Amino acid sequence: MKKGFLLCITALFMALSVSAAEVTLKQLPQKAQDFIHTYFAKDQISKIHSHHHRYGNSYNVLFKDGSKINFNAMGQWTKIKLRNDSIPIEVIPEYITTYVWDEYPDVMIMSIESEGEGHEVELSDGTELTFDPKKGVVKID
Repeated sequence: MKKGFLLCITALFMALSVSAAEVTLKQLPQKAQDFIHTYFAKDQISKIHSHHHRYGNSYNVLFKDGSKINFNAMGQWTKIKLRNDSIPIEVIPEYITTYVWDEYPDVMIMSIESEGEGHEVELSDGTELTFDPKKGVVKID
């Protein structure tokens, strides 16, 4: 009985702490709207989900080709994963593009995720690189 009660309380807490809803492009933070209009205007949006957390909102923009972009509550991208194209160079920190061009000249950056101050990228050949802005590449998979 006690175990069941604790399980119910845990489930209720989880349900209250994160909820998702479908939203429109105009409901995204202005910075996210501008980012999409600047770099992904030609891509067709399939769905946009808003996730409400205790500490703010996050947004997942899904495109018809299977690509996706995640934004935080301020409209800053946190993850970009493209299916059929490389990520626009203007979006990627320069220290990452310089390294990738030098070490992997024949591949494209297909995914980038912001992890605190660092970034994780996935290349078109499947290589995953973890970057720290002060140390450069810290992990290669």
